[in-house]
Amino acid sequence: MAKPQITREDVVEAEDRLFSAQLISEVEILDQLLHDDLIAVAPTGEILTKEMDLNSHRAKIMVIEDASTEINDIKITGDTALSIVTMTAKGKVMGTPLAGKFRYFRVWKRFDDSLKVIGASFMQLP
Repeated sequence: MAKPQITREDVVEAEDRLFSAQLISEVEILDQLLHDDLIAVAPTGEILTKEMDLNSHRAKIMVIEDASTEINDIKITGDTALSIVTMTAKGKVMGTPLAGKFRYFRVWKRFDDSLKVIGASFMQLP
């Protein structure tokens, strides 16, 4: 039996869940939304894994004090979706204040009845 097609609403819901979990470092939800083989690229070019991301939330390396997101685009191909999201955020990274706009590019893939991020990159916008 074919898996149901991903809809835009599915991706918007997954992005909302991810954003909410990031805001409060809800590791259990992040663990559900990130694929075990996730590969992400940081603005520095560093390659990040799911475990690295979860550990940064466990250690509260980044604390988001205020943030909002805007979904700029979603493209769907079969069981995979690409999303581009802009986050405006204010917070601290390892105690150092950080504020600005950030652009995220995520690759979502359907696994059984849920979407998981399998790839991502992000950068700070000027």
